[in-house]
Amino acid sequence: MKLTFFFIIIAQACLCQSPYGDWYATLEAADLPLVFHIKKDAKKSTITVDSPKQQAFDMPAEIVIAADQTIKVEMTNLGVTFEGIYYNDSISGTFKQGPIVETMIFYREKTKPKKAKRPQNPKAPYSYIQEEVKFKNLQDSFSLAGTLTLPKNKTNLPAIVLVSGSGPQNRDEEMMGHRPFWVLADYLSNQGYAVLRYDDRGTFDSEGEFTSATTFDFAKDAASAYFYLKNRPEVDSTKIVIMGHSEGGLIANILGATIPNLSGIVSLAGTSIRGDSILKIQTRLLAESIGEKGAQLELTNAFNDAVWDAVVNSKNIEELEPELTAISKMFARKLRKKKFIKKNEEAQIIDAVKMSILNPWMYEFIRYSPSMHIPNIACNTLVLIGSRDIQVTSKENIKGYKDLLPKNDKLHLLKELDGLNHLFQSCKSCTVTEYGQIEETFSTIALEEIRSFLKKIWEE
Repeated sequence: MKLTFFFIIIAQACLCQSPYGDWYATLEAADLPLVFHIKKDAKKSTITVDSPKQQAFDMPAEIVIAADQTIKVEMTNLGVTFEGIYYNDSISGTFKQGPIVETMIFYREKTKPKKAKRPQNPKAPYSYIQEEVKFKNLQDSFSLAGTLTLPKNKTNLPAIVLVSGSGPQNRDEEMMGHRPFWVLADYLSNQGYAVLRYDDRGTFDSEGEFTSATTFDFAKDAASAYFYLKNRPEVDSTKIVIMGHSEGGLIANILGATIPNLSGIVSLAGTSIRGDSILKIQTRLLAESIGEKGAQLELTNAFNDAVWDAVVNSKNIEELEPELTAISKMFARKLRKKKFIKKNEEAQIIDAVKMSILNPWMYEFIRYSPSMHIPNIACNTLVLIGSRDIQVTSKENIKGYKDLLPKNDKLHLLKELDGLNHLFQSCKSCTVTEYGQIEETFSTIALEEIRSFLKKIWEE
């Protein structure tokens, strides 16, 4: 089945597919190959585990697969847990058994794929200090874990908080071998700035619950990072910038409007138009980029639009469910009549739409308009969007910022960067699938725009 209506995949830019199938990895601490066999039995996901070197096959385990692409495997009798995130080509996470704690990546092939070249990944020795830190989200009473990079032997440092995009992200915003936040932190700390990056709530080393959180919850986490930096003795509390990518850019808008005396925000492919508008543009461009066209594209676009309109017009998430079911049934029948799906796939479509839209994050994202906050931004602002970005398009979103930003004495720079995609890579086809094929992690042109902006607001 090839349907663009699976918009949750597109909207969260997680690049994920089904986690079902066979996955292979090696536990390096014990030189022990492991195999996950993940299946779907009716509506329940199941897993068995092989350890071929130990001649142990089809060992039973428990598995939980969440809508946010997180996955948890437990073998209680062996004291084994694995928690991670699945992508289209890998499952990346942490294996724990007794004293063994190891990061593992499972692949669909028995032979580990050739390691991708990532020339921008920082290399030791570093000119700055790296400190593993924990700070509290006092409103929700849990700790977030991150890395603070500090130029050596300096005080009164200007500082930056890095805020990741949608989907469960680690502190490096790691995706397909790219670690853009590590690259950014390295670059900025070499420029003389303190930089804090952190794992999203409920992922990796951070506490809290990810699956029930909305953008406003993540904004509280980013605000907690800001206040942590503000109280660090090495940091100049009057010189802190919130720098966010994608949804993180949207969060930067919110904090720019709500935190008094914030020095500035940097929105990297952040949005300025309502969530449903973002998704309508995004799904069409992504569908076209993979060759969708004709009657199937028209019908699935109509399906998407009907769902998003229902969300925007609903009074609450509880009221939405019956209307969502009715819309899904109607379009599933149309899709089957056109022979785009089989009869036994109708129920799967209805369940998939409900699972994605009745998720608190997606429901609020579709309804939220940045016009609530951008007019109230009271600090310096830099907006960068790539001209070839098909997830947050430059034309519509730069115009939105231009129309909404207040007229005040602060510096507002809005720039479309030629030839760059959503991850700020120089691209050729500029499709989502190209992200992992590109060696460049973050364009030096974009890095220079950020450096220039920070210099203007802090040094001139």
